[in-house]
Amino acid sequence: MVRKQIEKSGKGSSKDSNAMEDDTTTVAPTVTFSRNNGSFTMNTEAYNYLDDASTMFNGRMHALDTSSHQRRLSNDRLVSSQLSQWNYNNNRVLLDRAILHVKSLLQEISMENEKRPISIRDVENELKVLQLNFKLDGEESKDINLGRESYSKLFDSQIRRSLKHLESLQKRVDDISSKVFITGDVNTGKSAFCNSLLRRNLLPEDQLPCTNVFCEILDARENDGIEEVHAISIGTATSIQESLLVYNIRDRSTYEIYPLSSLPGLVTSSNKYALLKVYINDDNRPPEKSLLRNGTVNISLIDSPGLNMDSVQTSEVMARQEEIDLVVFVVNAENQLTLSAKEFILLASREKKLMFFVVKKFDKIRDKERCKRLILQQIKDLSPESYKKSSEFIHFINNDDDDDGDDGDVPGSDDEPDGTDDENNSDPNFDNLENSLRDFILKRRSLSKLFPAKTYVLKILTDIERISIANLKIYDNENEKIEESLHYIEQELYKKKSQYEKFTSNIDSSAEKIITSTYNFAESRIANFLDIANDGFPKYEGFSKIYDFIVSTEEYIRRQIKDSTIASEDFAKKQTEKAVEQIYKQGREALGNEFMSDRVFDSSLMFTRKHHLSARELSIPLSISDLFAPSLNNFLTYVTGGLFTSYDVSEPYIAPQIAQDEEDSNGGVVSTLGLKNYPLTQYWKTPSLLFTSNLPAFAIYSFGGSKIISNVIINGISSISAKSLELLSGYLLLGGCLLSVSYLIHDLPRALPLNLSAKYRSKLDQLNYMHQNATRISKEVRNVLKIPIREMSRTCDSLLDREQDSIKKLEKKKQDNKISFLFFNQLLERAKSQKTIIEKIDLDVD
Repeated sequence: MVRKQIEKSGKGSSKDSNAMEDDTTTVAPTVTFSRNNGSFTMNTEAYNYLDDASTMFNGRMHALDTSSHQRRLSNDRLVSSQLSQWNYNNNRVLLDRAILHVKSLLQEISMENEKRPISIRDVENELKVLQLNFKLDGEESKDINLGRESYSKLFDSQIRRSLKHLESLQKRVDDISSKVFITGDVNTGKSAFCNSLLRRNLLPEDQLPCTNVFCEILDARENDGIEEVHAISIGTATSIQESLLVYNIRDRSTYEIYPLSSLPGLVTSSNKYALLKVYINDDNRPPEKSLLRNGTVNISLIDSPGLNMDSVQTSEVMARQEEIDLVVFVVNAENQLTLSAKEFILLASREKKLMFFVVKKFDKIRDKERCKRLILQQIKDLSPESYKKSSEFIHFINNDDDDDGDDGDVPGSDDEPDGTDDENNSDPNFDNLENSLRDFILKRRSLSKLFPAKTYVLKILTDIERISIANLKIYDNENEKIEESLHYIEQELYKKKSQYEKFTSNIDSSAEKIITSTYNFAESRIANFLDIANDGFPKYEGFSKIYDFIVSTEEYIRRQIKDSTIASEDFAKKQTEKAVEQIYKQGREALGNEFMSDRVFDSSLMFTRKHHLSARELSIPLSISDLFAPSLNNFLTYVTGGLFTSYDVSEPYIAPQIAQDEEDSNGGVVSTLGLKNYPLTQYWKTPSLLFTSNLPAFAIYSFGGSKIISNVIINGISSISAKSLELLSGYLLLGGCLLSVSYLIHDLPRALPLNLSAKYRSKLDQLNYMHQNATRISKEVRNVLKIPIREMSRTCDSLLDREQDSIKKLEKKKQDNKISFLFFNQLLERAKSQKTIIEKIDLDVD
C-alpha cells in the first residue's frame, strides 16, 4: 500500500514539470545528514553511471536516454528507500516511547525500593540486565549472602546504571548516524582490519600493540572535506565520555589539529590524548562500495585499544560499547576468545544480540574444522543470536601479508585510487564479510541501529516481570506469616495480660498484708512499751535519793517508748526487706531475669528521718501523789511479812538477788527479814533502804507487842479496865500509823514507776502516739514497696506495650506489603503490556 501511495505521489508531481518529462525517469536524490552542518545534503555521485543526457531539475534527476529497465530500477530503489526510511522512522519513534516508558518504570521501582527494599535474591540468577555481579579476588562469586537492605542498595545502584544506559540508548536511537566499534584482544589485527575496510593504509600497524588511543574515523565532508586528525587531550577531557561531551568541531580550543601522517605517533600517546577524531575522504570508491561515503547514512569506524592491554583501557572499552550501534569483534584464531573477551561480549550482549565476529589468521591453523568448532561453541555460549546467523555474523578470514604491517600497504590503498584491484586481489571471505557488514548497516538499518535498543529494553522488561513475580510471591508469603504472627501475638498478649493482672493483684495483696502487719506490730509494740522484765526499772537507792530515782524512772519510761518505736521500725525494715526480695523473686520468675537486675535494696535507708516526739512533747507534770500507790494486797503482804501473798499483785521490780554464798550463809533469816533486795553492806551504807525490808514492821510489832505483854504480865488479866483498853487502843493506833507510814515508804519503789507509767500511757493516748507512729511506719513501708511494685507494673506495661508494638509493626508491615503488592501487580501488568508492544516492532522489514 505504501509503495502504491509513493508511486502515485511520484506520478502526481510529474504533472507540474515539462510535458516531455516522463515520471518513470524520476530518480530519488541521495540525501545524507551532516553532523558538522546539522542539515541534510544531496549527493549526485550515485548517478554518475548515467550518461550526459541526464539533468537535475528542482532536486530531481531526469535521464532522457536511459533504458526502460534502468528507469524501473531507479523507481524501485526510490520506493525501497522510502519504505525503509518510513519503517525506520516509525520504529525509532516506537522505541523512543518505549525507552521513556521503561525509564519511568525504573524510576518508580527506584522510589519503591527506597521506601520498601525490593528483593531480587530469588531471581538474581535469572536476570539479564538488573542482576548483581559480585567479584572476589577478580572472580565472580555466587555464594555471597547479604541482607535485604544491602541487596536493596546494590540494586538501586544497578537501576541507576540502567537508567544511564537507557539515556545512551535514547541518544543512539535519535542519532541518525551509525557507529561501528572494532575491538578485540591485543594484537589481533584490529587496525589492519579497519584499514582493509577503508581500502587505504590509514592506521599504523605493527607486530607489537600500537593502538593505545581510541580512534574514530569519520567522513571528511563533516570537516569541510579536509583530511586531518582532531586530538582531544587529557587536559581537556580525561575519559572517552567526557571527550564526546567536550568536543566541538566548531570550537578549536577543544582539540588539537594534526595531519594524517602524525597518526603513528598519536595512537601511542595514551598519556596525552583521550580520543582521536580522524577525518578522511573516501572518494576512490563509488557509494555502493564505500562504507563511510555510502550516500545513505553517516558512519564512523572506531578502532579501540586491546582489551587486555591494561585495566584502565579495558574499562574504557567496556564503557564505550554503550554508545556503539554495532560491535565488530576481532578474534585471533590461534588464541580464540580470552577471559577479557568473554567478559566484554557478555556485557555487550545485554543489548546487542547480534555482533560481528571476525576470526583472523585462520589460514595459519592446521586443524581448521576443530578451530572453527571451538570458536563457534564459545560464541554460541556468549551470543546465541549471532551463532544462529553465523553465515552472516561470524567470518573466518585469512591473514594475508598486508595485515602484518610489514610493507605498510593494504589492498585498495591510496596507491590504487580507482580501487580496480579489488576484484583482482579480493578475498572471497573478506568480501562476504564486507557485504554482510554493509548490508546490515545500510540496508537493514532498523536491525543494526534499533535492534540493540529493542533487545536491551526487552531484557529490562523481562527482568521487571521476573522481579515483580518474585516480589508478589514474597509478599504473599509474608502476608501469610504476618497473619499467623498476628494471631499468635494477640493470643499471647491476652494470656500475658491476664497473667500480669493476676500477678500484680497478688503482689498488691501481699504488700497490703505486709503494710497491715507492720502497722499492727508498731501500734501494739508502742502500746505495750512497759511490758518488760520487772528488773528493768532503775533501782531505788534510798529515800535520800528519791529525786534521782524519779528522774531516772521517767527517763527510763521515755527510753522504753523510743525503743519500742525503733523496734517497730526494725521490724518494718525486716518485713519490707523480705517483701522486696519476694517481689524480686516473683518478678524475675514472671518477667525475666532482667527485672530490676540493676537495683539493690538497702533497708538501712529506711526511717532516716526521725519523727519521734521530743522529750518536751512527752513531758508530764509530777506531783507528790505520784510517790504513793497504796494497795490492800501489798499492804497485807507487807504487814504479814509475806505470809499473805496475793497472786494478782504485780510488783514493779524485783531487786537483784545477793550473792549465792551470802544467801547460803545467812540462810532463811535474810529472806524472812526482807533483806534480799540489796546486799547487806548496802543496807549498812544507806540505812533508808531498811524501809524496803520487813524490819520496820517487825520493829513496830516488837515495840507494840512488848508494851501489851508487859502490861498484861504486870497488871494481869483481871486488871484490864477501860483505861487500860484506852491505852491499848492508843498503842494499836500508833502502831497502825507507824505501819502505814512504813508501808508507804516501803512501797515507794513500786508506786512511782506505776504512777509514771500510767501517766505516760495517758499522755500517749492523748497524743494518739501509737496510731501516728504506726501510720508513719506503715506509710514508709508502703512507699518503699511502691518502688518494686511500680517497677513491676511498669515492666508489665512495657512488655505488653512491646507486644502491642509488635502488633503495630506487623500491621504496618502488612499495610506496606499491601501497597507493594498493588505496586508490583500494576508494574507486572505495565511491563507485560509494554513488552507486547515492543515485541510487535518488526525490525527485519526494511
